[in-house]
Amino acid sequence: MLSPEELKEKKLLKNQRRRVEKWLDKNHKYVNITALEREIEAPKGLIQKYVKYDKPMTDRWIAPLHSVMKNFFRFKL
Repeated sequence: MLSPEELKEKKLLKNQRRRVEKWLDKNHKYVNITALEREIEAPKGLIQKYVKYDKPMTDRWIAPLHSVMKNFFRFKL
């Protein structure tokens, strides 16, 4: 049985994953995927494999991608 804290963390990760995947599916044409991978220090091709071949990303990369994504939303001209 999972503790309440573990359940909350699991739900947060699930929501972050859903947001990141939806954002990547919608905006992958407009962002530099290689730069995103460099920003989060991910292996080369991680995001491209998700976008092009629907290969799922491990949970390790979801939180860093979510924080970069939030920085995009904070950007104002």
